[in-house]
Amino acid sequence: MPIDTPPPPKVEQSQAATPDAPMVDMRDKFARKTSPTPDDAERTRAFIDGKIEMIRRDPNMSQTDKDRAIQELESKR
Repeated sequence: MPIDTPPPPKVEQSQAATPDAPMVDMRDKFARKTSPTPDDAERTRAFIDGKIEMIRRDPNMSQTDKDRAIQELESKR
């Protein structure tokens, strides 16, 4: 019994590919409506700590690059 080949994938054109698409600033629509909570700060700190640990263990980065990246992340804590 022969196996049928799958149909070709549908080609979808996004609006971004249309040169006449209007550009709209949506930043205000998605801006944070409430002030950050202590829980948000704790999660952010944990995320940054994880990124720092990842950088420390990266065998492909030089020590100078690691130091620079860690310093930048620590400034965001």
